[in-house]
Amino acid sequence: MIKNIVVFFLFTVALVGAQVPRVALPPPGPSRYYIHVVNGLSKLGLLVHCQSKDDDLGYHHLLNHGDDYQWNFKVNFWGTTLFWCKLETPDAYVSFESFWPESQHLWLRDRCKHGTVGTCIWTAKDDGIYLRNFLANVDELIHKWTYKR
Repeated sequence: MIKNIVVFFLFTVALVGAQVPRVALPPPGPSRYYIHVVNGLSKLGLLVHCQSKDDDLGYHHLLNHGDDYQWNFKVNFWGTTLFWCKLETPDAYVSFESFWPESQHLWLRDRCKHGTVGTCIWTAKDDGIYLRNFLANVDELIHKWTYKR
């Protein structure tokens, strides 16, 4: 009797396991990310203020072309790490998310993966904010400036 129950149980487990659809998960991303904000403006300085829910990274003045503000972090256990930045010049500003979690779409991860390291390079240029796409080896215009009155 017990033998029949064990056989029935194993058969049921095998049958149910065979019918469960397999969900394709994205490959794991880098465990540490490096975020750069670069002054690529032809003139004027750049004020950068970046933060997450838990960390205000403060205000940073990038006065010269090529100046770079950067930080790094590990994605939290729940995969909900989010950073955003406000970039400002004397006549324009833009606010945007500089890092966000991705569970299904890999748009940001694809652009910020540089070998095995997660590196996002945001560059402020005269016409807007660009993100470096390492895979395509180009800077992509992502955000336009909002001009002050």
